[in-house]
Amino acid sequence: MASSQARKFKVEELESVRGIAALLVVLYHLPNWNPFIHHLPIIHGAGFMVDLFFVLSGFVIFTAYQNKLKNWSDVARFQFLRFGRLYPVHLLMLVIYLMIETLKYVLQTKFGIASLSKPPFEENNFYAFLREFFLVKAFWPNETAMTFNSPAWSISAEFYTYLIFAVITLYLNKIKTFVFPLISLICISALFLYQPEHYNFMLRCLAGFFTGCTVAYFILKHGHADGALLPVFTIPLSIVLILSVTILASGFYGYGLIIYPASALLIAGILLTPDNIFKRYLSKTWLIWLGTVSYSLYMSHGAVLWFYNQVIRVAFHHPEVVIRGISTPQFTTGESILLSIIYLMICFTLAQLMYSYIEKPFREKSRRFLNIKN
Repeated sequence: MASSQARKFKVEELESVRGIAALLVVLYHLPNWNPFIHHLPIIHGAGFMVDLFFVLSGFVIFTAYQNKLKNWSDVARFQFLRFGRLYPVHLLMLVIYLMIETLKYVLQTKFGIASLSKPPFEENNFYAFLREFFLVKAFWPNETAMTFNSPAWSISAEFYTYLIFAVITLYLNKIKTFVFPLISLICISALFLYQPEHYNFMLRCLAGFFTGCTVAYFILKHGHADGALLPVFTIPLSIVLILSVTILASGFYGYGLIIYPASALLIAGILLTPDNIFKRYLSKTWLIWLGTVSYSLYMSHGAVLWFYNQVIRVAFHHPEVVIRGISTPQFTTGESILLSIIYLMICFTLAQLMYSYIEKPFREKSRRFLNIKN
């Protein structure tokens, strides 16, 4: 394999990919202030970037832990570290969303100001709170799982996928490199054959994560020391495939399933091709930073958007239309672009603060608790 120094830069390049994917998800959730922005193909189909997250996660976890889970103590430590990585930010956002529901309730009952979209605590009710609190929302139908902080469904799915990975590695270590691609193949086949649009969260996570494990095994086993095993065009080819999915696919089935092999090809291209313009661009400092704060950005952007929308309503009093059950102010194309830029700046600022004061400190505390030095 490549030297440790080279591997460091390759990890940074993958961080950049994660950051770009997170940015596209944020843009995907922009309200339909104006059809021009909302219906841009790369933004309209950016929900597939979550599946790219899953593949990246599988690659990282397999690379780091394929030979480290020898007993149940190792599994417990592994899962505790995953918990320390995910849960503090998740819990903070859950509390913020609970405060939003409470604010909506007070405004409605005390001041007669009714919500323009969903009534307070109708969908974000006690049972939804419990599902969110215990990280089990991904096991419910998609519509039921999209409560409180809706992006947290992927965190729920990943947390239990980590556990599945750990148990398989512990008990089936000798054949795990057969089991992992088999799980991925079964899940992709199920998505293709049954097209479970309303119950596919765990299938998507398992398909992506174990695709990532499979490409990690391939790279660890077959990668050359100089990192040059694949032609340079592998990276642009994978990017074209991923973009074609976001533009052409109509759902998480059929052509949309290309996202898994395309994401794997992108990872392999980054790690196993010679130095090229794509890899140099992915090594840009600002992209690496975006990848570093991507989890905080991903988890917090929905709450930022709710508050931002309220400010827009009060400040501009523009006409609103109900789109997918949500009352949405309407603006010109230019106004929407400006509003989107300001929104992104706020999201980036909050993501950096959340990373610095919540995500990173709690991750370090969980490692210190287990006496992990590096």
